[in-house]
Amino acid sequence: MKQKIFKYKLVYYLAVITSLLLFIISAFLVLEIFNDFSLLKTLFIGISLVINSFAFVNLVEKYDKAILFLNLSLFLSIMSLGYPLLLGFLNGYYIVGHFTFKFLIVLILSLLIVNLFKVKRYKGVNEIENIGKHED
Repeated sequence: MKQKIFKYKLVYYLAVITSLLLFIISAFLVLEIFNDFSLLKTLFIGISLVINSFAFVNLVEKYDKAILFLNLSLFLSIMSLGYPLLLGFLNGYYIVGHFTFKFLIVLILSLLIVNLFKVKRYKGVNEIENIGKHED
């Protein structure tokens, strides 16, 4: 029997596509290091690349920590996109029409959908281990 991570297959496909998209974006950000080098930028891109690759591999293989890595990946992406938008909004710029704002909304919605429809595992007593044992 296959292990289920989400209640619906559509949510699983959404998570895999989102994870693959974030991995591709972080892989292309490696090229951005060569334009203007910054230690903080290099560290951020390296961490993002590692977390996104772990999220994608764990989702495809359906490991237990897949949702954790996907949440970390989405949270990191939301923070990296939201911080400049927040600064722009505070300075009086109109940001609702920007592609970055729309992408940020899509990432927040996918984070909510992934966490809403994940399968909750019961960590209690395993029934198979109790077969044949008399419990009163």
